[in-house]
Amino acid sequence: MVRVWWARRGSALGLAALTLLGLVLRIAAWRWHEFRPLGGDEREYLDLALHLARGQGYYDLQFMRPPLFPAALAAVAWLADGDLQGIRFANILVSTLTIPLMFWWTRALLGRDRGPAIPLLAAGLAAGSYTLALNATELLTEAATLAGLTLTMIAVLRAGQPGRGWRWAALAGALVALVCLIRSVALPLLALGAWWLAWHSPDGRRAGGRRALAFVLAALLTIAPWTVRNALSYGGFILIDTTGPENLWLDNDPGGREAVKAQLYAMGDDRVGRSKLASQRGLAALAGNPGWVAAKSWGEFRKFWALEQTDDMLARPAIWVRPAEVWLRLLLGDGLWLATLIAGGAGLLAMPLPRGLRPLLGLWALYTVFTGALFHVEYRYRLPLYLALLPCAAWALARLGRPRPLLARWRSPRGLAALGLGLGLLALTFAWRFYPAEAARLGRKHWALWQAERSLAQADLAGVPLAQMQAGLPLYAAQAHAAAALRDDPESVLARVLLARIELGGGRIDRAQAQLQAAIDRLPAHPYAHLVRGDLLRSQGDPAARRELAYESASGEDLQAWSRERLGLTPLSTTLDLGGGLDLGFIGGFYAAEQDGTRWMPDAATIILAPPAADSALVLRVAAQRPPGAARPLLGVAVNGVAGPAVEVPDDWTELRFPLPRDLGPIESLAITLTSSATFVPHAADPANPDGRDLGLRLDWARLEPLGP
Repeated sequence: MVRVWWARRGSALGLAALTLLGLVLRIAAWRWHEFRPLGGDEREYLDLALHLARGQGYYDLQFMRPPLFPAALAAVAWLADGDLQGIRFANILVSTLTIPLMFWWTRALLGRDRGPAIPLLAAGLAAGSYTLALNATELLTEAATLAGLTLTMIAVLRAGQPGRGWRWAALAGALVALVCLIRSVALPLLALGAWWLAWHSPDGRRAGGRRALAFVLAALLTIAPWTVRNALSYGGFILIDTTGPENLWLDNDPGGREAVKAQLYAMGDDRVGRSKLASQRGLAALAGNPGWVAAKSWGEFRKFWALEQTDDMLARPAIWVRPAEVWLRLLLGDGLWLATLIAGGAGLLAMPLPRGLRPLLGLWALYTVFTGALFHVEYRYRLPLYLALLPCAAWALARLGRPRPLLARWRSPRGLAALGLGLGLLALTFAWRFYPAEAARLGRKHWALWQAERSLAQADLAGVPLAQMQAGLPLYAAQAHAAAALRDDPESVLARVLLARIELGGGRIDRAQAQLQAAIDRLPAHPYAHLVRGDLLRSQGDPAARRELAYESASGEDLQAWSRERLGLTPLSTTLDLGGGLDLGFIGGFYAAEQDGTRWMPDAATIILAPPAADSALVLRVAAQRPPGAARPLLGVAVNGVAGPAVEVPDDWTELRFPLPRDLGPIESLAITLTSSATFVPHAADPANPDGRDLGLRLDWARLEPLGP
């Protein structure tokens, strides 16, 4: 009795810990992606949700979709007062719910007498998946769909147990209908669930038939109100939506998606006509262009097994990703997906499952793969596979700790088939891109870049005027390493920018400009080359420098810190126009410049100025600009670590003077640290304001003035 109690308590504590860890991982992704712009589908869902939240009624999107997700978003938007991060957080919670659901789903498959170890491992795979965490930050249906699918299958499995009445089957049917009203991809589960309940009932075919009938009727009755609404709105039969027929035509017409869209859009709100036409044209395209469709589908099938995070970072090298997230995307994203895919594929064939569940899960997996190949593959379309893969992967991975039973099972015909399937899925992944060779190439490149940066830092060029630089500086090692990185990746912007900085260090301006232009030609959106060229133009007094330095806002990276470390062509000055377009490299911690050429700081920021020739005072033009009723903040100033008294800042623009400490000694620069005693969030003060930044003080300029007599 005590042992059973302890096992249950340990299982509950373990599940709670995994759920908490999964929530932490999802919150990290949620915070990191706070300012990520919305995609097209996300924007459509959000606009509809806000329209509903304002009480302005429901409307069908351009491509008709199920109603439940935007309706739920509308409720969340109303509760969150339209705050985008608050709406996204609801998706985070839904994704976190998948963790305990996966535990209960795996336990239902194995039976309670098998213990909690494998269900906990399945929950751990769901908790640690950065793919699931990253997907949860998007206002899309996948997180809710996976949670709903898992809950539905738990109900279906319970409905098929001995002694269960039709009520459990009806509940399962209502659940599958609700998932279909989130995303109609779940419709095949209606047929698969009814088949399993009817033909694999432990109480006989008659009892199974009653359960299947209750399952189907409950699902249809749940969907029926929406179907009736569609008939009244459009004068014809549309069960849930029209995405299936329209995507069939969109993705299989050799004329291309845009040409098909134009024809569909021309029909306006004739949804029934659009659906019929799309079905006819889609089937005609399949029959009339079998070779083209086969080639397209083969390419989509191969892409289906690719490593999502690696491919995304390779395809979008101009998008900055913080180093911690890079490792999470590679290890807990692609690494965990690959382990889940291989182990899950093998476990799907070898894992002991209730009678009839293996073909059900297998057919579900085949359906997911088939529709991806028939239409088109977006990596989020693979998430329904987790319903089958996670429990089976947990079982297979748990077997790795028991080598003798593992070998005995794998030597059977089914075990050999399972092993072959796992290796085949690995081969399919590497057939899309041979990732080990890609990893080796990128590893060599980044090692060479690190060595080049280290050699360049040893040259100690920071703050050296361009006119004083000489080719004899020890830059040859840096150049050799950067050239090696470029050989490993001829398209590397990082290597070309490094080579440009090395050429500038040697005073070879024309060669540096050629490298910068080559980097910009390859990736115009990447900011590094623009910033280095802006520094060069600024040092020459060219007003075009502002256009190049404006690329500070082109990345989520802290380019103020990057510029302070790497831009050294423009000498320091005793005056600095903050937000005027030429301050990059001399500031840190500020927000991007405002339209009027000023900058907000959070609770702390830094300004770098040239040291004065005599006793001086720092003069700042600053404003608090607080919402009504807010207390005025205090501005603290520390110069090279020596702090003075804090000063209250009024709302309107004012000039404040701070005498510099007299005991600074011989110095090369003044590092001025500014602090604000209080901050505010504009959105919190005014919900109509979308600005969610934490604002301290607003600054216009800084300069040093003689103290005077």
